Amino acid sequence: MVVIASLAGLMRLIFSVFLVFLLACHNSQPRHYTEIAFKAKSPMMGMEAPIHVSWNLPKGWIDQPAGDPMRLASFFALDSGDAVGETGAKPVDVSIVQLAGTAGGLPANITRWMGQVKIPASPEIVQDIIAHADTLHTVSGQKGTVVDFTNMLSGDMTSTTSIIGVIIEGPDYMVFVKAMGDQDQLLKLKNRILAFGRSVSISEANP
Repeated sequence: MVVIASLAGLMRLIFSVFLVFLLACHNSQPRHYTEIAFKAKSPMMGMEAPIHVSWNLPKGWIDQPAGDPMRLASFFALDSGDAVGETGAKPVDVSIVQLAGTAGGLPANITRWMGQVKIPASPEIVQDIIAHADTLHTVSGQKGTVVDFTNMLSGDMTSTTSIIGVIIEGPDYMVFVKAMGDQDQLLKLKNRILAFGRSVSISEANP
């Protein structure tokens, strides 16, 4: 019995060391995801043309298990200080979504995001957000509109959940990079979220 208990303890120790090694490797450097294919509408005869998207995932961000079929990918993001063991920090939910066509256009999608964090929306407010929004360019040259709700209050003025994201409009597709979580966490992560948006590369697939 003593031998069996000792062996079990040894196996647990080996497994723990192996798990620590895997986590260290997982977070040691940014990761590059390449050529995840999706479809966009072609202007010629309504056919669908394959598109490839890739991105660089920041250090410390963790892949979420597959779930929402609308998403190309999902991640948990923590501030670099929180990632090393601070307690109480809630990870920010980061997603990449692609839709064919205009997907309702920029105003409709900003309105949709505002509803997700309970911020009252009107056509006038949405147009003002668009008029004052910053822009960025992806590594492949597409223009993205930066959406930042962290300075806006929810309708009941109690929710601290907000969104920082990038909406990339292509000729026949839209790509959404959205980070949703606590306002304070989002503000800590803002530069990394925008760098993540810039790292996105979108290109037509080879036939």
